[in-house]
Amino acid sequence: MEPFEDLGVPLRKAGFRGCIIGPDVSGEKELLYFNFSQGGGDLFLVAVDPDSGSSKQYDADVGPGAHGLILGPDKRIYLGTWGEGLVLRFDPGHPEMGIRVLGRPAESETYIWMYTIGGDGKIYGGTYGNAKLISCCPETDELRDLGRMDPTQMYTRSVATGKDGRIYVGVGIGDGDVVVYDPWKGTHGSIVPDELKGQFKQGRVTSGRDGHAYAQIGSAWYRCESGELQSVGSPAAPPEIRLSSGEVVETTGNGFYSIRYPDGRTEHRTFEYRGSGVAIFHVAEGPFGRIYGSSAMPLELFEYDPETDGTRHLGNPTDVNGEIYSMATLHGLLYVCAYPGSWLSVYDPRKPWDYGTSAGSNPRGIGYAGEGHLRPRAMIVGPDERLYIGSLPPYGEHGGALGVYDPEEDEFIENYRNLVPNQGVMSLAYEPESALIFGGTNISGGGGTVPIEHEAHLWAWDIEDREKVTDIIPIPGDACIGALLGHDGMVFGYSRPSGSIFRFEVDSEKVDVLQRVEEGVPDLSMGIMEGMIYGLSHEYVFRLDPGSGHYRILDRYHRGIDAGFAMNKTGIYFGSGAHLVRYPLDRHL
Repeated sequence: MEPFEDLGVPLRKAGFRGCIIGPDVSGEKELLYFNFSQGGGDLFLVAVDPDSGSSKQYDADVGPGAHGLILGPDKRIYLGTWGEGLVLRFDPGHPEMGIRVLGRPAESETYIWMYTIGGDGKIYGGTYGNAKLISCCPETDELRDLGRMDPTQMYTRSVATGKDGRIYVGVGIGDGDVVVYDPWKGTHGSIVPDELKGQFKQGRVTSGRDGHAYAQIGSAWYRCESGELQSVGSPAAPPEIRLSSGEVVETTGNGFYSIRYPDGRTEHRTFEYRGSGVAIFHVAEGPFGRIYGSSAMPLELFEYDPETDGTRHLGNPTDVNGEIYSMATLHGLLYVCAYPGSWLSVYDPRKPWDYGTSAGSNPRGIGYAGEGHLRPRAMIVGPDERLYIGSLPPYGEHGGALGVYDPEEDEFIENYRNLVPNQGVMSLAYEPESALIFGGTNISGGGGTVPIEHEAHLWAWDIEDREKVTDIIPIPGDACIGALLGHDGMVFGYSRPSGSIFRFEVDSEKVDVLQRVEEGVPDLSMGIMEGMIYGLSHEYVFRLDPGSGHYRILDRYHRGIDAGFAMNKTGIYFGSGAHLVRYPLDRHL
C-alpha cells in the first residue's frame, strides 16, 4: 500500500508574463495574446478577441515560462524561455501547429530575457548565464549565438533597437555597462563614457514611443543615437499596446485587461484560462496545526487544514510578486517573508482575508527587512518572542543580513550585515540550553556575482549581548548549510554539496558527521518530534536518532520531493511539483 497521500494541487493560478497584439487565423483581425508561465507545468498563450471577449488557449509542451515575447516581422509570435533558453514560435495563421520549438541558440545560457527586432529584420534577445546576445532569423529559422557582450557579467537583461537599427544592450548586475551591437557588421562595444564606468551595477535600455532607444545609467537617462549616448532629462514615453482601430490596451494582467477608446471611455474586462498547477515553492506549519504553502511568480499562499481535509487558495499576502522563502508562527499569527527585499507580512487565520498595509488589514504588509536582505531564506521566533530573519544578499552584492523584528513595537529594531563577511544567511535555529541563535551560511552572493569566500560557516548569536560568540567551519569544503535544528545542547545541520548531516556540541564545539545524504536535502527540510529527527531527501523520508546517529530511510517517494517542510502529528508535508503530499507518521511514533 502506498504510504504517501497526494492531497491535490492547491494552486492553479498561472504567472502572467506579458501581452502583445497579433493577428487572428485569417490575418485580418487583431487579437490580444497573453503569455503565462507555470512552475508546475508548461507555458501557454491565451488569445483574446477584444471585441467579443472570446478567448482560446494554446499550451506548449516544453518550457515553464518565457520572459521574451514579441511579434516578429513575419507576424508570428516568438517566445524566449527560462530553464533551457529556448526560442519558441507560435503562428497565428496555423494555430493547429501549436507552439513550436525552434531551438536553443546558446548552449551556455538558461534565460532569454527580452526580444527586439533589429534593423536587419532579425529578432535579438539578451540572456542570462554569460551576458550574451542571440539572434533568430524569421526567414530561415537560423539561430545564432552572437557571443558575450561583456567578459565578466552574467546578465544582458534588456535590449532595444534604436532608430539607426542597431541593438542596444543593458549589461550587469555587478559591473554595469551599455553595449551597442551592429547587426550588419557583427561588431559590438561599450558606449559608456570612461568617467561613468564602474559607477553602476546594471545598465538598462528601453524603447521609446518616438522610436529611439534609451539607456539608464544610475539615475541619469541617455538617448542612444548612432552608437553613442546623448544626455536627456528623461526617456520618451514607452510604446503603447495600440490596436489599429485606435483603441489602447491600458492595463493587462492575470485574467484581466482594460481598453481605452478614442472617445476617452475605458472598459475593464476579464478572461479565463486553464492552469495545470503552479509548483509549490515552500511549505510550513502555521497556527492551529494548519499547513501553509506558497508558489513562486505568481506568489500565492494556500492553507490546508488536516482536521477538515480542506484546502483554500488564499492569495498574495505581500506587496511583492516573487516567492515566500520563510514562515513563522507566533501567538496564533502566521508571519511570512518574501523575495524580493525580504518583505514581511502577518496573517491572522481567524479573520477574513483582506490584504493591505493599514492597521486593519489581514494579511497586513509590514515592510522590507532592510539593507542586505533580498531572499529571506530563514525566519525563526527567538526566546524574546522577536522574529529573526536571515537573508541572502541583493543582486550584485556579497554579504547577507540578520534582521530582528519586534511584534510589540511593530518594527524592525536591529539589522546585522556580514556576520560572516561576504556570505548570506541560509538557515537559523534556536538552541534552548545555551539560549543562543545559530546560523548557517551560503557562500553565494546575490545574482550576477561569483563567490568570494570558499566555505560555509556555522555561527552563534547571543541575543542579550547582541554579538557573535561562535564561528566555525563545520564541514571543510562545503558551500552551504541548508538546514539547522537546535536540541538538547546540540545543533544539527545539513551541509552541501557533501550532503553531510552533522552534529555540533555547543559546549565542546565538537563536530561529528552522522550521515551523508547523496540525494540531497531540500532547504529547511528537517525537524524534531518526540526526540527524533525527521527529514526529507529529494527521494525519500528519513529518521535520525540524534544521540546514537542511527539513520533509517522510512519510505521512498518516486515522483520526487521538491519543497518542504512541515511536520506535526498528522504527518510530514512537502511539495512535489504542483502537488501537496503528506507522509503519515503515526506508525513511526
